[in-house]
Amino acid sequence: MGFIKNFFAKQHKWVLNGHDKTDQWKSVKVGDTVEFAMTMTEGVTYSVESINQEAAEAKIRRRTSDGSNGEAYTVGLVMLRPIAITK
Repeated sequence: MGFIKNFFAKQHKWVLNGHDKTDQWKSVKVGDTVEFAMTMTEGVTYSVESINQEAAEAKIRRRTSDGSNGEAYTVGLVMLRPIAITK
């Protein structure tokens, strides 16, 4: 119990991860195919349906292997990595 109490009592420095260090998300546009920066999502892609620049969010929809529409999510733009850009 003392370890947990001491852990939360300390000041911890925020360390930037890979998605915080890059600005690749700034090139994301509606219609792009993207990956979402979450654990265990290799090979899962999403299409961008809309972007809210003021809130820095995007609505993305999972692409299924059979071509049907999957679930839709609203996520932070910083968490997106473009893999196919529309012109």
